[in-house]
Amino acid sequence: MENLLIWLLVLAALALAFGPILLFLPSGKDRRLAALRAEARRQGLRVELRPVPKLAAGADERVTAGGRQRSPMHPSVCYWLALPLAAEPLDPWRLLRGPRGWAADADRPPPPDLTVRLQPLFGKLPDDAVAVEQRGQSLGCCWLESFPAGSETVASLKAALTDIAKELAPWHGQACRSERTG
Repeated sequence: MENLLIWLLVLAALALAFGPILLFLPSGKDRRLAALRAEARRQGLRVELRPVPKLAAGADERVTAGGRQRSPMHPSVCYWLALPLAAEPLDPWRLLRGPRGWAADADRPPPPDLTVRLQPLFGKLPDDAVAVEQRGQSLGCCWLESFPAGSETVASLKAALTDIAKELAPWHGQACRSERTG
């Protein structure tokens, strides 16, 4: 009986010593997301944690218990593709995915007719993509990285962003021409 008590105390001491260390080990989800983001960097995409406005937010997300207004956000990750340096950057714009499809962000609307022009390409984005935006010389897709996203998802995301960038070329040209003629 004494030996059993000693062994139980030794096991308890080991659990107390190593338990906190095990809490700091990354979970399976953490390892999957790290691999996903590393693959994106290998493919030339920049990765940035970036909350974006949530269009389909419930009432409890829009107002606090105290009655204060708040802006509901998606805790998303944005994967950025660098645009060609020759392209004249447009003013920053963002399209958000809501319950009725893609819509312009009121704070940063895209050029006229861009949403309609890009509509066929949105089907190539991940199902949990919540925003597409351009800032400076970068085009990004913000998404929630839901399971089972993997390296093939990153490759298709890069291809979709490349296709969107090709569709943006006429708008970049118009921005250049209007500045020269204006």
